[in-house]
Amino acid sequence: MIRIFKNTKIDFIGMRKYTYALSGALIIMGIVSIIAHKGLRYGIDFTGGSIVELHFEQPIEVGEIRGKLATIGIRDAIVQEEKGTTYNYLIKTPPKEGIGEEIANLFNPRPTVEREELVGPSVSQGFKMRAVLVVVLGWIMILIYVSIRFTFRWGVAAVASLVHDVLITAGFVSLFNKEFNTAIVAALLTIIGYSINDSIVVSDRVRENLRILKKNTLPEIVNLSVNQTLSRTTLTSLTTLFVLIALFLFGGRVIHDFAFALIVGIVVGTYSSVYVVAALVVAWEGKAPSKAVRR
Repeated sequence: MIRIFKNTKIDFIGMRKYTYALSGALIIMGIVSIIAHKGLRYGIDFTGGSIVELHFEQPIEVGEIRGKLATIGIRDAIVQEEKGTTYNYLIKTPPKEGIGEEIANLFNPRPTVEREELVGPSVSQGFKMRAVLVVVLGWIMILIYVSIRFTFRWGVAAVASLVHDVLITAGFVSLFNKEFNTAIVAALLTIIGYSINDSIVVSDRVRENLRILKKNTLPEIVNLSVNQTLSRTTLTSLTTLFVLIALFLFGGRVIHDFAFALIVGIVVGTYSSVYVVAALVVAWEGKAPSKAVRR
């Protein structure tokens, strides 16, 4: 097996106060960003309405597009230039069938309607409820699984780290003003699965070392276990990141935001599996030792 780190002796548990501060700062930064933006920038999946993508043959100002929309009574539309494209604009309006052609006919020369979607308000509300439900159910199932395989404390710590990962990723989505849509929800679920896999690898090694190293303290065993799995964790994350970066750079705008969320989530998930899960268990055991590790 390839090892990029050999015989490391990093004191992960000793650094937990600093990592708590870093995690807290990232979460607060995300919350501040969401408040500053007056909430997440929900996609049409969650808000309902019509979304039209127009392609112009020459540059046009967003203000001019808004002016044209005002002539047909649309004054609260969201107009956004698509990054990485040539004269493509996204227009979000209240729901209306055939609005794309109606808007395109306002311009001379007439732009091409690249895309038009219509989502009703009842459907969008259903999307919101299901999105929250699947994430919460994922946390609950993972809590049950990890509690059965290891202990309840490891299960709680694992779910806490997953909440940590989701909050930070959502914060970065807001910070970079990305659209929060069903693709981002799919990315968050992927991050949850990826992160818990890393956490289980570390937890498994801690359990093995608890059986072998009878004279060592829990912090020593946790540090040793994380160092032993560090190469595996780093290599897995790097190979995943290489693919995601390629998707982000060359995959096209359709999956651009999805790849962005995954890149942030994989980095944060790797960090939390190393610094958050075991550190929370050690802190909990320090306050109220359980029978499993009591010496």
